[in-house]
Amino acid sequence: MRRLLSSAAVAVLLFAATGAPTVALASQTPGATAQTVTTQLPRTVVPSHYDVSFTPDAANLTFTGSVQITVEVLEPTSTIVLQAHELTFAKASIKGSGKGAGAATIAVDDKAQTASFTFAKPVARGRHVLSIDYAGKINTQATGLFALDYETDAGKKRAIYTQFEAPDARRFIPSWDEPFYKATFSLTATVPTGQMAISNMPAEKTVDVGGGKSRVTFATSPKMSTYLLFFGLGEFERATTTAAGTQIGVITKKGDLAQAQFALKSAGPILEWYNDYFGVNYPLPKLDHIAAPGQPAEQIG
Repeated sequence: MRRLLSSAAVAVLLFAATGAPTVALASQTPGATAQTVTTQLPRTVVPSHYDVSFTPDAANLTFTGSVQITVEVLEPTSTIVLQAHELTFAKASIKGSGKGAGAATIAVDDKAQTASFTFAKPVARGRHVLSIDYAGKINTQATGLFALDYETDAGKKRAIYTQFEAPDARRFIPSWDEPFYKATFSLTATVPTGQMAISNMPAEKTVDVGGGKSRVTFATSPKMSTYLLFFGLGEFERATTTAAGTQIGVITKKGDLAQAQFALKSAGPILEWYNDYFGVNYPLPKLDHIAAPGQPAEQIG
């Protein structure tokens, strides 16, 4: 089934680059498979929406981020526990429809890959917004947000991508990083002007914020698990066509767009075939296929 569904996803494919690319491979360390890792969070708080803003610094392999998570508190609690791994926290607070519970005391458990946010008084039942400012690293292995270097005629270039399946969204967002929890996602990225930013959903707005940076805001995703969220950034080109009411794109590094034509020509009929086979139309407005060095991956969009 996974092989069948992979064509209805953001596909990361191999491309031919001059010289030997620096390829990010999946980590072979125990990591998230260790027995100490928390695999089931308390069910007292449930997320419904993540509003994520972040700024990657690809040269220094770091990023800063902030997230506002809309949650439903099912039982009063003084502590909210999320999954988080290799993130550092600046501050966190929560606010509901009434008076907020204020700032949180933050405790990180590296072995369990969790962060606990404890408030001076219990958070009442109902809808609240949990706000967190944090920072993380861009990895050189295909986990979380990671970098891929490749050679071009103009020298070495770096692109960044995400790989969250199965337990690595927590390296990018403090979150309920379990497939049980599904939520919508809004993503905003501040990136170098002239580079192409890609996510599951189309970009809704791009604003020049000065200093050689642009802020790209993507449309809100459908409800999905955290591991399906995707982001990519680099010196890319994109060829497009339309099939079954869906915009189909093939994205390559600059200079390689001519090599995208076969994939672009094939993708439309394949999507139409899958729509007919499953009896369910592909639900998103776009379907991008991204050519990058390394291993294949798939996320919706």
